[in-house]
This record gives sequence, structure tokens and C-alpha cells, in this order.
Amino acid sequence: MLKKLSLKTRWAIGVVSALVLLVVCAGIVYAANYSGRALPGTTVAGTSVAGMTRDQVIAAVNERADAATVTLTVEGKTTEASLNEAGITVEADETADAAMKGSTSLPAFVSALFSKRDIEPVVTVSEESIKKLAATANSTLTSEMKDASVIVAEDGESFTFTPAQNGNGVSTEDVASAVKQAGATLTSVTQDVSVREMEPSITTENAEAVAEKANALLETNIEISDGIDTFAAERSDKVKWVEFLTKDDGSLEDPSINSVKVADWVNALAAKTDVKPENRVDNVDSAGNVLTVAREGKKGLKTNNTEQITKDVVAAMTDGKAYEGLFHYDDVEPGSETKQVAEGTENLVYQAAEGEKWVDVNLSDNSVTAYVGGKVAGGPFYMV
Repeated sequence: MLKKLSLKTRWAIGVVSALVLLVVCAGIVYAANYSGRALPGTTVAGTSVAGMTRDQVIAAVNERADAATVTLTVEGKTTEASLNEAGITVEADETADAAMKGSTSLPAFVSALFSKRDIEPVVTVSEESIKKLAATANSTLTSEMKDASVIVAEDGESFTFTPAQNGNGVSTEDVASAVKQAGATLTSVTQDVSVREMEPSITTENAEAVAEKANALLETNIEISDGIDTFAAERSDKVKWVEFLTKDDGSLEDPSINSVKVADWVNALAAKTDVKPENRVDNVDSAGNVLTVAREGKKGLKTNNTEQITKDVVAAMTDGKAYEGLFHYDDVEPGSETKQVAEGTENLVYQAAEGEKWVDVNLSDNSVTAYVGGKVAGGPFYMV
């Protein structure tokens, strides 16, 4: 039959058969080795992850990220930081998801046999950490440029400033380049960073003006009452609320109030004014039957408006206007507990627990009797 077919037809049949065989073989290999695993030719930052499960890819990415460092050499002195310290957080889960794309598809597996795919690590970059790394490198210089800064004064109740200093420094952009290269390749990077003369972003005049405004904010009177007592925020408290942020050009913004710090103070104060409930205590016998009430329960009080007071304090401090707040409270119902009393105490003036030592002073006959639980341990002894 095949002899009657033309050479071209037989050739076409052979090619189709080969392709079918290839697909069948590929299916067998895929089912045996790659189902649910990274496809052939898959790499992450240049390193193969083919055949790995998602968890294995995550582990491999994390291992490389943990081992990677950034080393800056400035005028012969080195500054080294881990990838995370330098400002790169590698999102291993998201990177693995990208590497596993197509891992459950046979057509994608067949296609992967003829192509390669490199996955760039998914990372989060902290510009603040990069600035800190640059500052650390600058600190190794003998003629380091220094920004002016606003600091808490020695009295702990006001702000002062440190002056700016002209000098040399490294470019944050150069440091960022090295850091981002390490993040993209998941390898350690060593880079010589050139030094140049730099002018402070925060001038002495800028810091002095901001410190003066911050001290003015500390004059704001903040008082909160629980309905009985009034509590005033001390200057040492308010110092902790003030924060100093920078503009895009690196200079200081006007001082602002950190709502988290204010909330910490308000919540701590509220907790001191809260009243814990006292549980009701019932005396019970060995069978659990209630005999008498040893102590009635008392309701407690729990503040319910700390969030609003925090907002009000932040607004008052920001505007420099005095504030008087009042805590509001919800009742807290008491719970209950039991106290098993000793046998024989049912008719005594005090229902003691088993083994509890106590003394009955009877003023009607001027006698004293010692008990252990419900049993007389001594007496009665008569007083003259």
C-alpha cells in the first residue's frame, strides 16, 4: 500500500508520525517528571529551576537571596550589607508563581522543549534602606558631608538641632544601582563608588526653623479626664509625638504629629483608668451545690472612645490649640467563680476551704476558736 504512495506523501506521513511520536513521548516525560513542576528551560535570575516544585523554587530563591550581599568600596574602605539590609525584599512566593506558569499544561511543556524562559525575581525596594546604606558608607569618610538634624534636647522636654557640615559623600543613585543589581541577579555585588563634594540637603537654617516650630507645638495643653481625675500630657510625652519627615529634595518638612505615638499614650492612659470587674464568688459543697455567696460581683468599666480622642489630640497638636477630652466607658459585666468549702462549715460564720486556717472571734461570750477547714483545731479560748 505504501509503495503506491508518492515519495512526497510518504515523507509527509513520516513527518506526521514523528510528530505524533514526539508528542506521545513528550506526554510520557511530562507526566513522569514535570507535572506540577517548573518547565524545562525555566531559570530564575539565570539559575535553572526546571523540574522543581513550587516549594523548591521558593526555597531556592530564598537561599540565594539570603546569601547575596552588597559591598561598597569608598576610598579603600568597605561597607557590607545583606540584600535585605540594603533595601531589597525578594518576594519568593510571587517569583515562584511566575516560574511555575504553564506547569500544568502539556502544550506549554512541548513548547518549552524548544525555548528557554528566564524569570526576573519579584522584589520590593526600600529607598529609605538604600539611603541608610549610603549614609553608612559616608560615615567612613574623613570629610563626611552631614545634614543638619533636629534632635531631642538633653532635658528630654524640648528640641534642638545639630548644624550641617559640607564635605564629601557618595551618590544615593550609585548605591541604588548596586543594590538593585544584586536584587535582579540574586548574587553578591561589589562596587567601587566614587566620592564627590556634596552640599547638605538639610541646612542648618532649615533644621533650626523646624526645631523652633516643634518647640511651639510642645506648648499645646492636652488634658484628658476620666470624670473624676484630670490627666495632662507632659512635655516629655509630647516630644515623642512629634516626627520630622523630609520633602522630595531631602530638606525637612514642618514638624508633624505621629498618630501612632499619640494612640500609644492615649491607650496607656485609658488602661490606667479602666476598672476591672470583680467576679461573683459562690461557696459550694463537694457536689457543686451553691451554699452561700462569698462575694457579690462588681461591674467594671472599659473606655470606648480612645480612637476618637486620639484623632482629637492629633488635630489639636497639629493646630496648636488646647484640648480637653473626656473618656467614655462601657460597663463590663462580672463573671462568676466558685469556692469549694470544707465539710462541716455550712452552719459556721465563715465557710472556709478544705485545709484553710481561720479564727472565729465570738464577742458574745468573749471566746476565740481556731479552725482548720470545718474542724476545730483549738479552743474555744476565753478572754478575760
